[in-house]
Amino acid sequence: MSFFRDSDAHARVDALTRRVTAMEALIEALATQAGLGPQAVRDLRDQADPGLTDEVRRLADAGKIIPAIKEYRTATGAGLRDAKNAVEEYAQRGRSW
Repeated sequence: MSFFRDSDAHARVDALTRRVTAMEALIEALATQAGLGPQAVRDLRDQADPGLTDEVRRLADAGKIIPAIKEYRTATGAGLRDAKNAVEEYAQRGRSW
């Protein structure tokens, strides 16, 4: 028997996801106000995810997303969905700066 119904768990995960997103935006704004440039903010964000190894970054920067996802999974043991999301978010940040 589970302590939470599925809908309760999903609602809690959604709330935590929104909260983390808001905190990331706040940290980015504070870093920018403190005088850190876009590259420094990006580097700090990337360092927060230990799965974004130099090899994962190199592959993603070269547009080799599938090998980057495989490498991320090897480095972290993450599932396919989590690895795909992490690598694609990294790649998107690289293109948006």
